Amino acid sequence: MVGAKGQRPGSVKTDMKSLSIGAAWLESSVFLKREMGLLLPVVLLFIGVPFALLLGAIPQEFRTMAEGGAIPQNVTVPGLSLIAFLLCPLVMIGGTLATYALALQPGISLREALGLGFRRIPVALGAAVLVGLVLIVPSMAARMASPQGGSLVMMIFLFWLSARLLPLNALVVDRPVGVIAALRESWALSRGMLLRLLAFLIVISIPLMIVQTVGQIVFGLVGVAIGGQEGGRQLGDVGSALALALGQMVMIVMTANIYRQLVAGRS
Repeated sequence: MVGAKGQRPGSVKTDMKSLSIGAAWLESSVFLKREMGLLLPVVLLFIGVPFALLLGAIPQEFRTMAEGGAIPQNVTVPGLSLIAFLLCPLVMIGGTLATYALALQPGISLREALGLGFRRIPVALGAAVLVGLVLIVPSMAARMASPQGGSLVMMIFLFWLSARLLPLNALVVDRPVGVIAALRESWALSRGMLLRLLAFLIVISIPLMIVQTVGQIVFGLVGVAIGGQEGGRQLGDVGSALALALGQMVMIVMTANIYRQLVAGRS
């Protein structure tokens, strides 16, 4: 179980009428040190492993295209890869929500957290689909106006939207709300906090991307030494997945503490 019944995950006192990223970091550090043994298996098994399987399911022809190669023609995707493309993202969403449950609800057991996380997949997935549909029109318009400038505009827009919807997954776990209500309440919680949330996303995204890249390179080099190019690709995927899982663990705990401050600030 996480902590004791009724006890908050962190021990750092904060002024709940304002958002303090520093206080959220201190609370997160305390929580991570105390509950690392519980959180780590969850993020590795339900985020890291499915992400590694997802990377491994991508045909080599599409990897070549992503690295600047020609568009592949007549590529046959194996049935197991299609199953991985369908199931792995769902498992990752469930694992993410379960980790939020462990971070948000004192005294919850691992079994309860996993059950809650996987039960709330439809709401989180529905919200993500709606946000994706909203992004299609401005994305197409920006690219038609200017391919290079459009990409920059979309990146800025994505950061802005991510900041406004940062509390979404925490709220989905914390409250029994539907898709529309979750989006509406998340939007309301982040009102007036845009700059601080943007700063948090930028500051935490850069080191997480660096760690993921380094993990992929280091594991990839080991793989090349052991099993050649194919071994390097496979171990590189493992390194990338491991770094992603650890980064998501930190991100989730931080976001949970930020969410707690936002909710208290509105009360």
